[in-house]
Amino acid sequence: MIKNKKILITGGAGFIGFNLAKKLSNSNKVYIWDNLSRGKKDVEFRNLLTKKNIFFSNINLNKIIISKIKNLDFIFHLAGTVGVQNVEKKSFYTFTNNINATINLINFVKKNNKKAKLIIFSTSEVYSNTIKRKNFRFPISEKNPVIINNKIIDRDSYFLSKIFNEKLVQLSGLEYLILRPHNIYGPRMGYSHVIPELIKKFKNEKERKIKFTEVFSPKHKRAFCYIDDAIHQILSLANKTSLKNDVFNIGNMREEVEIFKLANKLKSLIFKNSKIKKGTITLGSPERRVPDMKKTLKSIPYKKFINLNEGLMRTYEWYSQ
Repeated sequence: MIKNKKILITGGAGFIGFNLAKKLSNSNKVYIWDNLSRGKKDVEFRNLLTKKNIFFSNINLNKIIISKIKNLDFIFHLAGTVGVQNVEKKSFYTFTNNINATINLINFVKKNNKKAKLIIFSTSEVYSNTIKRKNFRFPISEKNPVIINNKIIDRDSYFLSKIFNEKLVQLSGLEYLILRPHNIYGPRMGYSHVIPELIKKFKNEKERKIKFTEVFSPKHKRAFCYIDDAIHQILSLANKTSLKNDVFNIGNMREEVEIFKLANKLKSLIFKNSKIKKGTITLGSPERRVPDMKKTLKSIPYKKFINLNEGLMRTYEWYSQ
């Protein structure tokens, strides 16, 4: 794995960013940039910041970056507006915020850290329109075309910003990797994702705050990947010197499940007497999302995946505390 390197993580207080920083903090000098608009300075993050080799700065990437950090080996760019509700409420802001942050970061890298490997985090959402047109085969690979429809909805601003970010880094002249995470889950991921949302609903029903648990897009399918497996993939790809200027899926194609069945798994963990009900389909939600992981898994050391039942148990135990 990566050792004795100088590393920058943007969005390092967020879910994936924090777990990357935590893993890398064992044997590297790690700089974390986050304006805390989404990420939180909770107990776990504050504990991480007590390490002597961790350096935190509250930096807004929408402004020109003023920093004297030089000779970075890796830059993991995760900062940006995420979460369906946040995106729909501020669609134009989401689009411009995510793109401007990437432009400013690229300019910073060109000025001070041209030799750094830039790892840009995109999203599985870039495949959304490809999936809707049904002109491909599942699982979906990195080779599939990325499509932009003439007519868009507010939710599209997120994946559009990620498509633009991919193209910006491809045109930058810098060494890069583009990663497309697929439904990563685990402890400390907030509540703007289907698994913690369901956990919260079941807990509220158990405490009689709500009468039943409603599951939206119940027949839609997702392939979930536990955070530890995602971190292994990310760091293994970043550390392989022969891999550059390429695109990789991050995920676990073996754990595909219907959302309603996922809800029943959580029901058995949290509140077996739940009155679970099927809700409406969420606007813009693709019917199925499962990544082709062949390219990624051929490029990294083998690691046994954490199965969905075990991952859900670990996640629920963290949230129950």
